[in-house]
Parts: sequence; C-alpha cells; structure tokens
Amino acid sequence: MNVGMRASVHCIVIQGDPPFQFSWLKDGQPLVEERGISIRKTDDYDMALVIAKVDASSNGNYSCKVTNSDGFDQKSAVLSVKGLRKPEIRPFHFSGDLLAGKRVVLACSVMDGDPPFQYRWYKDGKEIGTDGNVHTRTYAEDLISNLIISQLDSDSNGNYTCRVSNSAGIDEHSAMLLMKGRILLWFLNGI
Repeated sequence: MNVGMRASVHCIVIQGDPPFQFSWLKDGQPLVEERGISIRKTDDYDMALVIAKVDASSNGNYSCKVTNSDGFDQKSAVLSVKGLRKPEIRPFHFSGDLLAGKRVVLACSVMDGDPPFQYRWYKDGKEIGTDGNVHTRTYAEDLISNLIISQLDSDSNGNYTCRVSNSAGIDEHSAMLLMKGRILLWFLNGI
C-alpha cells in the first residue's frame, strides 16, 4: 500500500455458532477506534477494520480474534506502507533591512515529503516559546511555518533553526540573524 491510501479488511466467520465476540489487535496489542481508524460490525459473522489514510504509523501485524462458547480462532495479516518520504525544507535566509524596531517574518516551507509534519523553531539551539515578541504560525495544510519577530532588538541576534519532522524522518535548516545597529561616537573635548 502507498501512503494516503484507504485500507479495509474484513474478519468473516465461515464456521461456528453465534454469538461471536470480535477483537482487533495490532502487533499483539488491542486496537481501538481513534481518528482515522474505525471498526464496523457488518453482521453477526463479519467485522471490518478501516484505516482512512495509511501512513508509516499504520505499518504492523493486524490480527482478528473471534471468540464464542466453543473457543476462539485468530488470523493475521501484515500491512506494509510504501512511499513515505521524510520532509525536505526549502532553504531560507533573513533578508531586507534588519534594523531595530522592524518586524521580521521568516518562512520555513517543505518542498518534499509526506504530511503530516510537525514544526519546531529554535534560537541558538533552544526551542522558541511563545512570548510577546516572537511567535510562530503554521499554514496551508502544514506545508509552511512562519517565525515572526514583532520588533527586532539586540536580543534578536542569533542562529534560527526550523526543524520539520514526520513519521519518516527529520530535516532542519538554519539562518543567522545579525541586526544592523547604529554606531554612536562620543567625542570628549580636552581629555
């Protein structure tokens, strides 16, 4: 299967007497319904497992276990998802006049890879939190994240890194911000 495809498998009882109790397992652990995964009872003899869009986390050994008053039976199948690509960030840099008081927006965009992506921003190796002057926003179905510095000041100088990850891997890119400053010269007479 390829990333993004829909997977559906039925567990059908061909011999035995109801009532049956169906349970689904993934890699030996009970599988529960969650976002994108549904378990549907078709009739007394059939239970379906549906994964809306497979990704790397869908890989595994799926088993259906059916129990009745006479005992149980269990069958398994392996789901292998192909084609998941790690993110690749389009290189970026700070540009324009980097002067005190100016607003700066740095865009980190993914040019290759399979969503969903998770973005993290760092300054000098430390993760950037959200304070009043610096914040981030992610747009366009997770394909771009902006770092926004509301007003440049002397604390703004540093090495900024965007790190993007998905279930296939991680990529990161950095840019140095060196704010242009004003040089004040003081001349003292008679000294």
